[in-house]
Amino acid sequence: MIVRDDYADDIDDEEDRDDDETMPCPHCGESVYDDAERCPECGRYLSPDDISHRKPWWVVAGAVVCLAMMTWWILHP
Repeated sequence: MIVRDDYADDIDDEEDRDDDETMPCPHCGESVYDDAERCPECGRYLSPDDISHRKPWWVVAGAVVCLAMMTWWILHP
């Protein structure tokens, strides 16, 4: 029977991760991989280029509802 030493594999994985280059998060200071878009600790984007410029659906839906109500209010005698 072969017994696998999972603990030794975990140590090897941690050593491999330590070799990867990291940088501090500009917001919280935690260590983050260089190729990451967001900090896993605070969840904020690391670069302004990574931020999504798309509006949430509820903002667009709210604007449409407000415009419809204003149109109805103006056109309704």
